[in-house]
Amino acid sequence: MFDDGRKTKDEGRKTDETVDHSSFVIRPVLVLGLGNPLQGDDGVGCRAIEALQQYTLPETVETLDGGTPGIGLLHLLEGRRRAILVDAAEMGQPAGTIVRFRAADVTLAGAAERLSLHRTAVADALALAEALTLSLPDIVFFGVQPERVGWGQDLSPKVAAAVPQVVQAILHEISHDPKEGIHMPTKKEAPETKGLILIVDDDPDMVEALRMPLEAHRYSVAHAASGRLALKMIPELRPDLIILDVMMETTTEGFQVSLALRSPDPRSEYAAYKDIPILMLTSIHSTTPLRFGPDQDYLPVDEFIDKPVDPDKLVAKINALLARK
Repeated sequence: MFDDGRKTKDEGRKTDETVDHSSFVIRPVLVLGLGNPLQGDDGVGCRAIEALQQYTLPETVETLDGGTPGIGLLHLLEGRRRAILVDAAEMGQPAGTIVRFRAADVTLAGAAERLSLHRTAVADALALAEALTLSLPDIVFFGVQPERVGWGQDLSPKVAAAVPQVVQAILHEISHDPKEGIHMPTKKEAPETKGLILIVDDDPDMVEALRMPLEAHRYSVAHAASGRLALKMIPELRPDLIILDVMMETTTEGFQVSLALRSPDPRSEYAAYKDIPILMLTSIHSTTPLRFGPDQDYLPVDEFIDKPVDPDKLVAKINALLARK
Protein backbone atom coordinates (compact mmCIF):
# COMPACT_ATOMS: atom_id res chain seq x y z
CA MET A 1 0.00 0.00 0.00
CA PHE A 2 2.44 2.65 1.24
CA ASP A 3 6.17 2.04 1.30
CA ASP A 4 8.34 4.56 3.15
CA GLY A 5 11.29 2.22 3.51
CA ARG A 6 10.76 1.55 7.21
CA LYS A 7 11.20 -1.96 8.56
CA THR A 8 9.80 -3.14 11.83
CA LYS A 9 11.24 -5.86 14.01
CA ASP A 10 8.39 -8.22 13.12
CA GLU A 11 8.74 -8.03 9.33
CA GLY A 12 9.58 -11.40 7.91
CA ARG A 13 8.87 -13.16 11.22
CA LYS A 14 5.94 -15.58 11.52
CA THR A 15 3.87 -15.47 14.68
CA ASP A 16 0.98 -17.55 15.91
CA GLU A 17 -1.30 -14.91 14.43
CA THR A 18 0.39 -14.72 11.02
CA VAL A 19 -1.85 -16.08 8.30
CA ASP A 20 -0.69 -16.15 4.69
CA HIS A 21 -3.53 -15.58 2.24
CA SER A 22 -1.09 -14.91 -0.64
CA SER A 23 -2.41 -11.36 -1.08
CA PHE A 24 -2.13 -10.13 2.50
CA VAL A 25 -0.67 -10.99 5.90
CA ILE A 26 -2.38 -10.36 9.21
CA ARG A 27 0.31 -8.88 11.46
CA PRO A 28 0.43 -8.58 15.27
CA VAL A 29 -1.26 -6.03 17.45
CA LEU A 30 0.76 -2.80 17.22
CA VAL A 31 1.40 -0.34 20.07
CA LEU A 32 2.78 2.79 18.43
CA GLY A 33 4.31 5.79 20.18
CA LEU A 34 4.29 8.97 18.11
CA GLY A 35 6.07 12.30 18.44
CA ASN A 36 9.49 13.90 18.59
CA PRO A 37 11.50 13.10 21.78
CA LEU A 38 13.67 16.18 21.15
CA GLN A 39 10.65 18.49 21.49
CA GLY A 40 9.78 18.18 25.17
CA ASP A 41 6.26 16.92 25.81
CA ASP A 42 5.82 16.10 22.12
CA GLY A 43 7.90 12.99 22.89
CA VAL A 44 5.46 11.53 25.44
CA GLY A 45 4.43 8.76 23.03
CA CYS A 46 8.04 7.68 22.61
CA ARG A 47 8.59 7.73 26.39
CA ALA A 48 5.49 5.59 26.89
CA ILE A 49 6.90 2.98 24.50
CA GLU A 50 10.21 2.96 26.41
CA ALA A 51 8.32 2.34 29.66
CA LEU A 52 6.10 -0.32 28.07
CA GLN A 53 9.16 -2.25 26.92
CA GLN A 54 9.88 -3.04 30.57
CA TYR A 55 7.01 -5.54 30.35
CA THR A 56 6.88 -9.02 28.86
CA LEU A 57 4.05 -8.75 26.33
CA PRO A 58 2.17 -11.43 24.38
CA GLU A 59 3.96 -12.66 21.25
CA THR A 60 1.27 -11.10 19.08
CA VAL A 61 2.04 -7.58 20.36
CA GLU A 62 4.68 -5.36 18.78
CA THR A 63 5.83 -2.06 20.30
CA LEU A 64 7.30 0.61 18.06
CA ASP A 65 8.59 4.17 18.41
CA GLY A 66 7.04 5.57 15.24
CA GLY A 67 8.50 9.06 15.41
CA THR A 68 6.60 11.52 13.20
CA PRO A 69 5.60 9.37 10.21
CA GLY A 70 2.90 11.60 8.69
CA ILE A 71 1.04 9.72 5.95
CA GLY A 72 3.60 6.91 6.43
CA LEU A 73 1.45 6.02 9.44
CA LEU A 74 -0.79 4.10 7.05
CA HIS A 75 2.11 1.84 6.09
CA LEU A 76 2.76 1.07 9.77
CA LEU A 77 -0.92 0.19 10.25
CA GLU A 78 -1.21 -1.89 7.09
CA GLY A 79 -2.36 -5.45 7.76
CA ARG A 80 -2.62 -4.99 11.53
CA ARG A 81 -5.62 -6.40 13.33
CA ARG A 82 -5.43 -3.86 16.13
CA ALA A 83 -3.43 -0.71 16.86
CA ILE A 84 -2.97 1.34 20.04
CA LEU A 85 -1.51 4.81 19.39
CA VAL A 86 -0.05 7.23 21.95
CA ASP A 87 0.77 10.87 21.20
CA ALA A 88 0.71 14.37 22.63
CA ALA A 89 -2.66 16.00 21.88
CA GLU A 90 -3.71 19.60 22.38
CA MET A 91 -7.16 19.15 23.93
CA GLY A 92 -7.51 22.25 26.07
CA GLN A 93 -7.18 20.14 29.23
CA PRO A 94 -4.82 20.44 32.25
CA ALA A 95 -1.29 19.25 31.47
CA GLY A 96 -0.90 15.49 31.86
CA THR A 97 -4.58 14.73 31.20
CA ILE A 98 -5.05 11.44 29.33
CA VAL A 99 -8.02 10.94 26.99
CA ARG A 100 -8.91 7.71 25.17
CA PHE A 101 -10.24 8.12 21.64
CA ARG A 102 -11.41 5.77 18.92
CA ALA A 103 -10.44 6.37 15.29
CA ALA A 104 -13.89 7.83 14.60
CA ASP A 105 -13.36 10.46 17.31
CA VAL A 106 -10.17 11.63 15.63
CA THR A 107 -11.60 11.84 12.12
CA LEU A 108 -15.00 13.34 13.00
CA ALA A 109 -15.87 16.40 10.96
CA GLY A 110 -14.82 19.40 12.97
CA ALA A 111 -12.63 17.32 15.32
CA ALA A 112 -9.62 19.48 14.48
CA GLU A 113 -11.28 22.28 16.43
CA ARG A 114 -10.99 20.28 19.65
CA LEU A 115 -8.13 17.89 18.97
CA SER A 116 -4.83 18.98 17.46
CA LEU A 117 -2.13 16.29 17.28
CA HIS A 118 1.49 17.42 17.35
CA ARG A 119 3.27 16.99 14.04
CA THR A 120 2.17 13.42 13.40
CA ALA A 121 -0.85 14.17 11.17
CA VAL A 122 -2.78 11.26 12.66
CA ALA A 123 -6.12 12.83 11.81
CA ASP A 124 -5.00 13.55 8.23
CA ALA A 125 -3.70 10.02 7.72
CA LEU A 126 -6.89 8.42 9.03
CA ALA A 127 -9.05 10.78 7.00
CA LEU A 128 -7.08 9.85 3.87
CA ALA A 129 -7.54 6.15 4.59
CA GLU A 130 -11.27 6.72 4.98
CA ALA A 131 -11.47 8.70 1.73
CA LEU A 132 -9.59 5.96 -0.15
CA THR A 133 -11.69 3.26 1.56
CA LEU A 134 -8.50 1.61 2.82
CA SER A 135 -8.84 -1.16 5.37
CA LEU A 136 -7.63 -0.10 8.82
CA PRO A 137 -7.19 -2.05 12.06
CA ASP A 138 -9.30 -1.47 15.14
CA ILE A 139 -7.63 1.67 16.51
CA VAL A 140 -7.49 3.07 20.03
CA PHE A 141 -5.74 6.40 20.54
CA PHE A 142 -4.44 7.77 23.85
CA GLY A 143 -3.87 11.52 23.78
CA VAL A 144 -1.83 13.23 26.50
CA GLN A 145 -2.23 16.96 27.06
CA PRO A 146 1.24 18.59 26.80
CA GLU A 147 2.41 21.48 28.94
CA ARG A 148 5.35 22.65 26.85
CA VAL A 149 6.62 21.73 23.40
CA GLY A 150 10.03 23.05 22.41
CA TRP A 151 13.64 21.99 22.09
CA GLY A 152 14.64 19.75 24.96
CA GLN A 153 14.58 16.04 25.78
CA ASP A 154 12.80 16.24 29.14
CA LEU A 155 9.09 15.92 29.70
CA SER A 156 7.43 18.47 31.96
CA PRO A 157 6.74 17.07 35.45
CA LYS A 158 2.98 16.64 34.93
CA VAL A 159 3.40 14.89 31.59
CA ALA A 160 6.20 12.69 32.96
CA ALA A 161 3.86 11.70 35.80
CA ALA A 162 1.24 10.71 33.20
CA VAL A 163 3.52 8.17 31.46
CA PRO A 164 2.97 5.33 34.01
CA GLN A 165 -0.78 5.94 33.77
CA VAL A 166 -0.68 5.68 29.98
CA VAL A 167 1.32 2.45 30.26
CA GLN A 168 -1.28 0.97 32.61
CA ALA A 169 -4.06 1.99 30.22
CA ILE A 170 -2.24 0.28 27.33
CA LEU A 171 -1.68 -2.86 29.41
CA HIS A 172 -5.40 -2.91 30.16
CA GLU A 173 -6.17 -2.70 26.43
CA ILE A 174 -3.75 -5.55 25.70
CA SER A 175 -4.94 -7.74 28.56
CA HIS A 176 -8.57 -7.37 27.49
CA ASP A 177 -8.01 -8.04 23.80
CA PRO A 178 -11.30 -9.59 22.62
CA LYS A 179 -9.42 -12.11 20.46
CA GLU A 180 -6.69 -13.07 22.88
CA GLY A 181 -8.81 -13.06 26.05
CA ILE A 182 -7.45 -12.02 29.44
CA HIS A 183 -3.67 -11.99 29.42
CA MET A 184 -2.04 -9.60 31.86
CA PRO A 185 1.50 -8.66 30.77
CA THR A 186 4.12 -9.03 33.48
CA LYS A 187 6.90 -6.61 34.29
CA LYS A 188 10.41 -7.73 33.46
CA GLU A 189 12.81 -8.18 36.31
CA ALA A 190 15.10 -5.18 36.44
CA PRO A 191 18.03 -4.50 38.73
CA GLU A 192 17.02 -2.42 41.71
CA THR A 193 18.21 1.16 41.45
CA LYS A 194 20.20 2.76 44.25
CA GLY A 195 18.24 6.00 44.17
CA LEU A 196 16.96 8.87 42.04
CA ILE A 197 19.38 11.71 41.28
CA LEU A 198 18.07 15.04 39.97
CA ILE A 199 20.64 16.92 37.87
CA VAL A 200 19.97 20.66 37.68
CA ASP A 201 22.11 22.08 34.89
CA ASP A 202 21.48 23.90 31.60
CA ASP A 203 24.47 22.38 29.78
CA PRO A 204 23.37 19.22 27.86
CA ASP A 205 26.95 17.98 27.55
CA MET A 206 27.50 18.24 31.29
CA VAL A 207 24.21 16.49 31.96
CA GLU A 208 25.24 13.55 29.77
CA ALA A 209 28.70 13.45 31.37
CA LEU A 210 27.01 13.11 34.75
CA ARG A 211 24.23 10.78 33.65
CA MET A 212 26.46 8.05 32.18
CA PRO A 213 28.51 7.16 35.29
CA LEU A 214 25.44 7.47 37.51
CA GLU A 215 23.38 5.08 35.43
CA ALA A 216 26.37 2.75 35.17
CA HIS A 217 26.30 2.58 38.99
CA ARG A 218 22.55 1.83 39.02
CA TYR A 219 21.25 5.29 39.85
CA SER A 220 18.13 6.60 38.13
CA VAL A 221 18.57 10.10 36.70
CA ALA A 222 16.16 12.98 36.10
CA HIS A 223 17.10 16.38 34.66
CA ALA A 224 15.94 19.97 35.06
CA ALA A 225 17.46 22.64 32.80
CA SER A 226 16.88 25.48 35.27
CA GLY A 227 16.47 26.09 38.97
CA ARG A 228 12.93 27.29 38.39
CA LEU A 229 12.01 23.98 36.74
CA ALA A 230 13.83 22.00 39.43
CA LEU A 231 11.73 23.61 42.17
CA LYS A 232 8.59 22.49 40.31
CA MET A 233 9.89 18.96 39.80
CA ILE A 234 11.20 18.24 43.30
CA PRO A 235 7.78 17.90 45.02
CA GLU A 236 6.68 15.42 42.35
CA LEU A 237 9.89 13.43 41.94
CA ARG A 238 11.16 13.54 45.54
CA PRO A 239 14.73 12.76 44.45
CA ASP A 240 17.20 11.09 46.80
CA LEU A 241 19.93 13.62 45.93
CA ILE A 242 20.27 16.81 43.87
CA ILE A 243 23.29 17.75 41.75
CA LEU A 244 23.04 21.52 41.38
CA ASP A 245 24.93 23.83 39.04
CA VAL A 246 25.60 27.42 40.11
CA MET A 247 25.18 29.49 36.94
CA MET A 248 22.16 28.85 34.73
CA GLU A 249 19.57 31.48 33.79
CA THR A 250 21.29 33.77 36.31
CA THR A 251 24.82 33.71 37.70
CA THR A 252 23.63 32.78 41.20
CA GLU A 253 20.66 30.56 40.35
CA GLY A 254 22.09 27.50 42.07
CA PHE A 255 22.61 29.49 45.26
CA GLN A 256 19.00 30.68 45.16
CA VAL A 257 17.69 27.13 44.71
CA SER A 258 19.68 25.87 47.69
CA LEU A 259 18.43 28.74 49.85
CA ALA A 260 14.83 28.01 48.85
CA LEU A 261 15.17 24.30 49.63
CA ARG A 262 16.92 24.86 52.95
CA SER A 263 14.75 27.71 54.19
CA PRO A 264 14.44 27.58 58.01
CA ASP A 265 10.82 28.74 57.74
CA PRO A 266 8.64 25.72 58.67
CA ARG A 267 5.88 27.20 56.47
CA SER A 268 8.10 27.10 53.37
CA GLU A 269 6.59 25.18 50.46
CA TYR A 270 9.87 23.23 50.33
CA ALA A 271 10.07 22.39 54.03
CA ALA A 272 9.41 18.70 53.33
CA TYR A 273 12.48 18.49 51.06
CA LYS A 274 15.09 20.33 53.14
CA ASP A 275 16.89 17.10 54.04
CA ILE A 276 17.55 16.06 50.42
CA PRO A 277 21.36 16.12 50.02
CA ILE A 278 22.66 18.77 47.60
CA LEU A 279 25.92 18.33 45.70
CA MET A 280 26.90 21.59 44.04
CA LEU A 281 28.80 21.74 40.76
CA THR A 282 31.29 24.57 40.40
CA SER A 283 34.18 25.63 38.20
CA ILE A 284 35.15 28.47 40.51
CA HIS A 285 37.69 26.40 42.43
CA SER A 286 39.41 25.22 39.25
CA THR A 287 39.37 28.54 37.36
CA THR A 288 39.87 31.16 40.09
CA PRO A 289 41.80 31.46 43.36
CA LEU A 290 38.49 31.82 45.23
CA ARG A 291 37.61 29.17 47.78
CA PHE A 292 34.34 28.64 49.59
CA GLY A 293 32.47 25.80 51.22
CA PRO A 294 29.04 24.89 52.50
CA ASP A 295 27.52 27.47 54.83
CA GLN A 296 24.24 26.89 56.65
CA ASP A 297 23.14 30.51 56.26
CA TYR A 298 24.58 31.64 52.93
CA LEU A 299 25.26 28.48 50.92
CA PRO A 300 23.33 25.57 52.42
CA VAL A 301 24.60 22.66 50.36
CA ASP A 302 26.22 19.43 51.56
CA GLU A 303 29.21 19.07 49.24
CA PHE A 304 30.98 20.57 46.22
CA ILE A 305 32.43 18.88 43.18
CA ASP A 306 34.68 20.70 40.73
CA LYS A 307 34.30 20.85 36.96
CA PRO A 308 35.48 19.04 34.93
CA VAL A 309 33.90 16.23 36.94
CA ASP A 310 35.87 13.09 37.73
CA PRO A 311 33.31 10.24 37.42
CA ASP A 312 34.86 8.19 40.23
CA LYS A 313 34.89 11.17 42.61
CA LEU A 314 31.31 11.98 41.62
CA VAL A 315 30.03 8.50 42.46
CA ALA A 316 32.08 8.36 45.67
CA LYS A 317 30.67 11.69 46.90
CA ILE A 318 27.11 10.63 46.09
CA ASN A 319 27.53 7.28 47.83
CA ALA A 320 28.91 9.04 50.91
CA LEU A 321 26.12 11.64 51.01
CA LEU A 322 23.39 9.02 50.67
CA ALA A 323 25.02 6.88 53.36
CA ARG A 324 24.51 9.77 55.82
CA LYS A 325 20.73 9.82 55.32
